[in-house]
Amino acid sequence: MNLIMINQITKIHLDDMLQFYTPLVSDTMDRLGIKSYVIDKSIQSNSKNPDLKFCGFAYPCLVKKTDQYVEINKLLEMIDSIPKDSFIVIATDSNIDAALWGGMMSAGAKSHETVAAMVGGEIRDISQINSLGFEVYSKGHCIKDIRTRGYMDSYNVNVNFYGIEIKPNDVIFSDVNGVVVIPKENFFEVYFELLKALDEEKSVFKGLSEGKSASDLFNKFNRF
Repeated sequence: MNLIMINQITKIHLDDMLQFYTPLVSDTMDRLGIKSYVIDKSIQSNSKNPDLKFCGFAYPCLVKKTDQYVEINKLLEMIDSIPKDSFIVIATDSNIDAALWGGMMSAGAKSHETVAAMVGGEIRDISQINSLGFEVYSKGHCIKDIRTRGYMDSYNVNVNFYGIEIKPNDVIFSDVNGVVVIPKENFFEVYFELLKALDEEKSVFKGLSEGKSASDLFNKFNRF
C-alpha cells in the first residue's frame, strides 16, 4: 500500500488492520504516547476463536438502568440504523442485571454487515449467536430480559465504556486477546507505525526462533 497521508479511513484500512494483533496495537500506542484505549480485561470474546480478528467503525449506544417497563422501540430503531462495517458498542450508565445483547440483535446486526459487537454487561442466546458466526465481546452470560431492568437511551453518540471515551467512527480492533480502541484522530499515526512495528516484530521472532541472542535482537530492534 502506498504510504501517503490521507484523511479518510476506509474499508481498505480496516481490512489491512487484520494483519496486526491487539498486543502490538497497544504497545504501539504506548510508544507513541497515546493514552491507553485498551478495553477492560473483563470484556472477553464469546467464541474464543484464536484465529478471528475484527476491525470496524465504532457505533456507540447507551443503555440506562430502570425499574419501569420500557418497550424496546428505541433498540429496534438502533438495529435498523446500523451502518455497514460498524463495530457496535453497548455502554451502560450502571450495572444492569439483564442481557444487553442476544440472538435477535445479532441476526439484525449481521444483516447490516456489522463487524462485531462489544457489550458492557452480559449477553444471552449463545447458541443462536454462534450459529450466525457473529462475534460478541461481553462480561458473560445472563438469561434475563432487559424490559423492567434497562432500556436503550441513545445511539450513535459518545459513550464512556469502562472509563474509555468512545466516539462514533473511532476504529475498534479486536482479537482473542481483547479489544482496543483507536481514536479516529490518531488512526493514521498509529496505522503507519504499526506497519513498521510488525516488520520489526517478525524479524525478532524469526531471530529468536533461529537461536539468535535475545539481547542482540533487542539492541538492534528495541523490541521484545
